[in-house]
Amino acid sequence: MSEITNSPLNEQIYKVHTGTNLTAQIARVNIVLMPRGMTVAGFSDRGDLLMIKNNDYKRALPPWIIDFFEHQFLNEEMLSAPAKVTAVFIANDKNLLVPDTLYKGQDSEAWLRKLYFIEANEVVNTHQLREDKAYYLYAWPSAIKSLINRYFTKSQVFPFSTYQFYKPFKAECSMQCALTADKVFATLYVDRQLHWHQAFDYKTAEDIAYHIKHVAKEYGVDDSKMQLQCTVANKNLAPHVTELLQFFPGLKDGTGNVVTNERTWVSNIYLLQQLYACGL
Repeated sequence: MSEITNSPLNEQIYKVHTGTNLTAQIARVNIVLMPRGMTVAGFSDRGDLLMIKNNDYKRALPPWIIDFFEHQFLNEEMLSAPAKVTAVFIANDKNLLVPDTLYKGQDSEAWLRKLYFIEANEVVNTHQLREDKAYYLYAWPSAIKSLINRYFTKSQVFPFSTYQFYKPFKAECSMQCALTADKVFATLYVDRQLHWHQAFDYKTAEDIAYHIKHVAKEYGVDDSKMQLQCTVANKNLAPHVTELLQFFPGLKDGTGNVVTNERTWVSNIYLLQQLYACGL
């Protein structure tokens, strides 16, 4: 795997039980792709989460090493039946929300290109948010898109933040956050209307708390009354959620919604359950 041959991978595995036939029970598979990492989640035909495999490599290396992703596609047991892969979610931070009334294909893409440096080897996809009367544009590596088209011909591709725009997860005032290794993907609704969405950098829980409180103040929201939900792309990020509780005591991380004895996996499991609903 060229650049990562000598770089140890950080692998995490969750199984709902240790039975030998667990993989055989998997009927649907979702993939989350993000810079330097990916998650594969297997579900039963009833939608129960059975297994998770998280893999990532060190930050010092380039964000999208194609050999790494192709190696995972070829060697991960849950991906051995490509027809079971129904949804792939792309977690890249180059994105733009455009209201229906302003959306014009090429013009909107040009706006995205003014906000971010879109490289020649990247493509721009558009995802319609019908309930919010908006379009979500996002850029991602064309080589990754080619891999998906080659290996998982039956899968749909969605932006990672898709689940944050679904009506069932909205209160009168709510913010949803999902943490990857170095980004927070966050969406704010006020009076059940979409007000703000952003992918921003962070290093500590304090960085996240500062950003959330700043956004709440900007939109005239009392953050102590805001329903805040936070999930993570891998279980190693769970301590950030725990630390956020000191700033937002009412924060929800999936506890109470997720049935498992492995506490550190709760936020990761909750995220994947919500993504699963988006890919149906």
